[in-house]
Amino acid sequence: MTKKQKILILFLFIGLVLIFLICTIFQIPCLFKTIFNIPCPACGIGRATILLLHFKFIESFSYSILVQPTILILAIIFIIDIYDLIKKQDNLSHFLNNITNHYHFIILYLIISWVVNIIHGI
Repeated sequence: MTKKQKILILFLFIGLVLIFLICTIFQIPCLFKTIFNIPCPACGIGRATILLLHFKFIESFSYSILVQPTILILAIIFIIDIYDLIKKQDNLSHFLNNITNHYHFIILYLIISWVVNIIHGI
């Protein structure tokens, strides 16, 4: 992975965080839920993240089972990206390859999250 790609990933990460904050602050409703009247797999992530930032882990998990692993993986990617840029190494591509090699677990987790959201009516 080139240095430009790593810097692009860093800016994409920061952009996603900003978009998430804007959507959370202005309470922009879920487009999927608005159109289809059922929650998407990611519904509740905003509330869950806010609760997580207040160290209310169990309450956070009750809103979204996706938030803890997602934040953990994003933090790892961010740290590896910064480390690679400083040390001029390529650990990030290996980490991303390991994640994408297990895509079936990610899809299964999304389906489970969707079912849980529908059952809870989030």
